Amino acid sequence: MKTTNISTVAIVNATRNSRVSLQAKLVEAQKEANTGRFADVGMTLGYLTQRTVSLRQDYARLQTFKDTNTVASSRLELSQTVLDGLGSAAQEFLTTLMAARSAPSSAGVAITDAKNKLTSFAAAMNTTVNGVHIFAGVNTDVKPVTEYFGTSPSPAQSAMAAAFTTEFGMAQSAPGVENISGSDMEAFLNGAFADLFNDANWTTTWSSASDQNISSRISTNERIDTSTNANEGPFRAIAQAYTMIADIGLEDLNSEAYLAVINKAIEVVGQAVADLTQLRAGLGTAEERIAAANERIDIQKSLLNEHILQLEGVDTYEATVKVNSLLTQIETAYALTARLQNLSLLNHI
Repeated sequence: MKTTNISTVAIVNATRNSRVSLQAKLVEAQKEANTGRFADVGMTLGYLTQRTVSLRQDYARLQTFKDTNTVASSRLELSQTVLDGLGSAAQEFLTTLMAARSAPSSAGVAITDAKNKLTSFAAAMNTTVNGVHIFAGVNTDVKPVTEYFGTSPSPAQSAMAAAFTTEFGMAQSAPGVENISGSDMEAFLNGAFADLFNDANWTTTWSSASDQNISSRISTNERIDTSTNANEGPFRAIAQAYTMIADIGLEDLNSEAYLAVINKAIEVVGQAVADLTQLRAGLGTAEERIAAANERIDIQKSLLNEHILQLEGVDTYEATVKVNSLLTQIETAYALTARLQNLSLLNHI
């Protein structure tokens, strides 16, 4: 038996094909309503597709700059916080030194304060974010500063002991240190002791940081340093002042040598605070440049987005209306199919 194009089966098949077509159109319409762009940009734009692809690549590149700038800004912000803490600690230590100069009986307080601050200094220099040491320069995977006091003498502490013994022929705790003159102590502090914190000795006994800071490209044609490192002068000066008070045998010195140490420590700390302020200013400049670069990037992204929308954007209101219309048509097709399937000659016999 042959069915004709007006048979029940033919009509049912026709409505089924119509539903399949409507459902495919519905998927495209829903995608356009949700994304605000053509469901198939390539098919719709044709040869203009290359242009929109190029614009999107430029947009993605600018977004990459924004993402890396966010990381750099976070690193700089944390660095500023740590440096602010170091500066405050140095100022507090300066107050302790002033009191120790006026009252030599408070030398024990100064020594304890110096030891505590020296430990805190190492901890601050070894600050990490997600396993990255922010004061290690490009050597972000290594701890930049070795702790001075530990279960065994650190390289820095051993170097200090060796320098003192070489200079005076005795250890810091030896009874004879009370005979060291003020002039001899000044010579030691300005000579062998100061040399312990020069470039060569610092990187040998104290620091594993790199002198090369992290450099970031913050825009298409702008690259800046976005970190600092533990080898900078202010950090070495702070460590020098703390070590001077903490491990030179201050309590056993005579009054002249005692004042020589205290006065030198005051001088070093004062200079360190000033240099630390300049270092923070440099980081602040980097933060300002990143902020300015982000503003320019936002403007560029906005312009690119406008061009992209002009090429591949759709009217979301129209797309929503189209979705509703297709849903209505699909529901009608299902209802018609259900009624056709109920048709039977038996109902008329």
